[in-house]
Amino acid sequence: MTTQHFLVLDIGGSAVKYAVMDSHATLLHKGRFTSPKASLDDFWLALDKVVLTLRHKYTLSGIAISTCGAVDCDSGVIHGASALPYIHGPNFKSLIFERYQLTAELENDACCAALAELWQGSAQQVNQCCLVVIGSGIGGAVINNRQIQHGHQLHGGEFGYMIAGEENGLPVTFSNKASTRALVEAAAQALNVEVESLDGKAVFEAAEQGDERLQEVIEQWYRTLATGLFNIQYCIDPETIILGGAISERPDLLGHLNRHLDDLMQAIPIANIKPKLATCQAGNDANLIGALFHFFTAAGLTPGV
Repeated sequence: MTTQHFLVLDIGGSAVKYAVMDSHATLLHKGRFTSPKASLDDFWLALDKVVLTLRHKYTLSGIAISTCGAVDCDSGVIHGASALPYIHGPNFKSLIFERYQLTAELENDACCAALAELWQGSAQQVNQCCLVVIGSGIGGAVINNRQIQHGHQLHGGEFGYMIAGEENGLPVTFSNKASTRALVEAAAQALNVEVESLDGKAVFEAAEQGDERLQEVIEQWYRTLATGLFNIQYCIDPETIILGGAISERPDLLGHLNRHLDDLMQAIPIANIKPKLATCQAGNDANLIGALFHFFTAAGLTPGV
């Protein structure tokens, strides 16, 4: 049987990653180009070069896309807002078919990361789970019966919008309290330095070297993140909550979060369901892997066949 090859894209605000994969998500070719800022025409010009080059070596059977924004998978339209305003509104499915004569399927990037965990990561044996991606903000996805739950407004899994408290009488979102950006901002305030002078790695390293101010900042951050995960557990009741983002690679993350979850459950005696936490295992190519998985399922195909 002839091996099929698929072009897989991960459209981000700063870069577009691309890969050629087979039906098992084996990575055959990988590259990236800077995300054009000006217009959709510039995006097509950059993608044209990629497709032309790859077609000299591979016979492409379709294009799978992971992208930011609220994706209507059926229509192929990306709603919402992002750092690339021109991607919102056009019908990518029809435009790609007209341009390259290839079927395209697209899905939100956090949903793709969750699908990668279903296929090849932490959720292979799980029917219901939530993915929480911790980065400059907080995003995520909800899986039920091994399918993405997009929600009526295509905002299912947007956990970063949850209200996590108040400051100066105004609501503060979960993203603004529990993201890595929020951690760095709190650390900069505690040290009375510019935010730009720090990153997450530097904050943890200084705390590990004994800076008590940053130790307290990190403890509060763990507490806030654990509280949000507790709320997700009792609102959605998943089997597992999977944590993604670069910070999920810290080996002590789950231990600290479980400690704070134990404190919450002790303080709320009627709460007897402790969230089961895991970290993403699909790796840095999770969005690409999940986009390919979505392509297969949307086309009624079996991944890996």
